[in-house]
Amino acid sequence: MIAFFDADTLAAFDAFFARPDLTWVELTRDVVELATAVRIQHGLRTPDALQAASCLQLGPEHAFLTGDAAFKRVVALNVTVLS
Repeated sequence: MIAFFDADTLAAFDAFFARPDLTWVELTRDVVELATAVRIQHGLRTPDALQAASCLQLGPEHAFLTGDAAFKRVVALNVTVLS
Protein backbone atom coordinates (compact mmCIF):
# COMPACT_ATOMS: atom_id res chain seq x y z
CA MET A 1 0.00 0.00 0.00
CA ILE A 2 1.30 3.45 -0.93
CA ALA A 3 1.15 6.06 1.84
CA PHE A 4 -0.18 9.35 0.45
CA PHE A 5 0.41 11.27 3.69
CA ASP A 6 2.93 10.85 6.42
CA ALA A 7 1.81 10.18 9.99
CA ASP A 8 2.33 13.81 11.07
CA THR A 9 0.08 15.10 8.29
CA LEU A 10 -2.64 12.59 9.11
CA ALA A 11 -2.41 13.54 12.80
CA ALA A 12 -2.82 17.21 11.89
CA PHE A 13 -5.95 16.44 9.86
CA ASP A 14 -7.35 14.29 12.68
CA ALA A 15 -6.71 17.07 15.19
CA PHE A 16 -8.39 19.66 12.97
CA PHE A 17 -11.53 17.61 12.41
CA ALA A 18 -11.77 16.74 16.11
CA ARG A 19 -11.85 20.40 17.19
CA PRO A 20 -14.83 21.17 19.43
CA ASP A 21 -15.38 24.55 17.72
CA LEU A 22 -15.74 22.98 14.27
CA THR A 23 -19.36 22.88 13.14
CA TRP A 24 -20.63 19.98 11.02
CA VAL A 25 -23.52 20.73 8.66
CA GLU A 26 -25.84 17.99 7.49
CA LEU A 27 -26.50 17.91 3.76
CA THR A 28 -30.25 18.51 3.95
CA ARG A 29 -32.75 19.38 1.24
CA ASP A 30 -32.55 23.05 2.33
CA VAL A 31 -28.77 23.08 1.92
CA VAL A 32 -29.02 21.47 -1.53
CA GLU A 33 -31.69 23.95 -2.65
CA LEU A 34 -29.61 26.88 -1.40
CA ALA A 35 -26.56 25.43 -3.16
CA THR A 36 -28.52 25.34 -6.40
CA ALA A 37 -29.36 29.03 -6.03
CA VAL A 38 -25.73 29.87 -5.15
CA ARG A 39 -24.50 27.95 -8.18
CA ILE A 40 -26.90 29.75 -10.53
CA GLN A 41 -26.40 33.24 -9.06
CA HIS A 42 -22.64 33.15 -8.50
CA GLY A 43 -21.33 30.63 -11.02
CA LEU A 44 -19.66 28.35 -8.50
CA ARG A 45 -19.12 24.68 -9.30
CA THR A 46 -21.53 22.29 -7.55
CA PRO A 47 -19.10 21.11 -4.81
CA ASP A 48 -18.16 24.73 -4.06
CA ALA A 49 -21.81 25.81 -4.02
CA LEU A 50 -22.58 23.01 -1.53
CA GLN A 51 -19.80 24.22 0.74
CA ALA A 52 -20.96 27.84 0.51
CA ALA A 53 -24.59 26.88 1.16
CA SER A 54 -23.57 24.83 4.18
CA CYS A 55 -21.86 27.84 5.71
CA LEU A 56 -24.69 30.19 4.76
CA GLN A 57 -27.13 27.92 6.64
CA LEU A 58 -25.17 28.63 9.83
CA GLY A 59 -25.64 32.39 9.63
CA PRO A 60 -23.43 35.42 8.99
CA GLU A 61 -21.38 35.04 12.18
CA HIS A 62 -19.69 31.91 10.83
CA ALA A 63 -16.50 32.27 8.79
CA PHE A 64 -15.84 30.39 5.58
CA LEU A 65 -12.10 29.70 5.25
CA THR A 66 -10.79 29.02 1.76
CA GLY A 67 -7.89 29.46 -0.58
CA ASP A 68 -10.23 30.26 -3.48
CA ALA A 69 -11.15 33.94 -3.93
CA ALA A 70 -14.11 32.91 -6.15
CA PHE A 71 -16.14 32.46 -2.96
CA LYS A 72 -15.99 36.24 -2.46
CA ARG A 73 -18.66 36.49 -5.18
CA VAL A 74 -21.17 35.14 -2.65
CA VAL A 75 -21.78 38.46 -0.89
CA ALA A 76 -23.71 37.02 2.07
CA LEU A 77 -20.89 34.58 2.82
CA ASN A 78 -18.36 35.66 5.48
CA VAL A 79 -15.27 34.64 3.46
CA THR A 80 -11.68 34.66 4.67
CA VAL A 81 -9.25 33.82 1.88
CA LEU A 82 -6.16 32.10 3.21
CA SER A 83 -2.92 32.62 1.35
